[in-house]
Amino acid sequence: MPKTVDLAKKILLSHKVKQFIDLNTDLGQSRDLAFFKKTNYELLNHVTSVSIPCAVHDGDPVELLEAIRQAKRFNCSVGAHIGYPDPARNGYESMQISPEALTAWIVVQLGAFQAMVRSEGLEIEHIRPHGALYTDFLSNPEVAMTVAKALHKMNAWFVLMGPAGPILEQVEKELGLRTAPEIYLGKRYDQQGKLSINRMQDFLPPQGVMDQARQLIGQSTLTAEDGKSVAVKFKTLHVSPLLPQCVDLADRVGQMLVQPVSLPLAEIGASGWL
Repeated sequence: MPKTVDLAKKILLSHKVKQFIDLNTDLGQSRDLAFFKKTNYELLNHVTSVSIPCAVHDGDPVELLEAIRQAKRFNCSVGAHIGYPDPARNGYESMQISPEALTAWIVVQLGAFQAMVRSEGLEIEHIRPHGALYTDFLSNPEVAMTVAKALHKMNAWFVLMGPAGPILEQVEKELGLRTAPEIYLGKRYDQQGKLSINRMQDFLPPQGVMDQARQLIGQSTLTAEDGKSVAVKFKTLHVSPLLPQCVDLADRVGQMLVQPVSLPLAEIGASGWL
């Protein structure tokens, strides 16, 4: 059985908090179901937010409701994991669809998911692109802006979680939509501080992940593929269920933070309100 998680530990700030940083993971994807059930959702003890699919690119509604309940059980804030409407490939291949079609699919996903989340007394706290939609944020700014405009039209208070870099800065500047730049722990980054798409299938070894996390938390920098350090701005660290030893690594990363906080509080802390 997982240890009991005190609600206050995940949502209340104290003088011990040194970094307003959220720890995020994916939950509810079909490929991860066996892992979570085998480990009794232990990873959720060590993260503060989860991104759950919306039954378009992946996810059976019954399983998604269970994922929402597990997130609630572990006091994790819930985000919508939106993707391309391509369940045959689980959203991992880019689609050439019009901005109008992509916008419509985003509305469909968030409308249905919001109803599911509210049925459990919760609200959507962030929206995170999945798979090919996530990597298209890096390679196709027009796709990112289409997503951001759709979100802003639905709810100007939504928080868009996505790859750290200039595209999210552009979203905030042009639309005023709040963003949560994310670093994908264990992945490689280029000299501009952008996620290396051509190395997306590779993870750093466990010690490399810890070194990366320590550098991020202590210095707000990454060691790029060319060996040089690059400054990055981020509000959340993503710990994938596919990351080898992810439960232990998430625990150790959380200890570096003294106390990680949920994304809503990371937003408040970063704003200077606290």
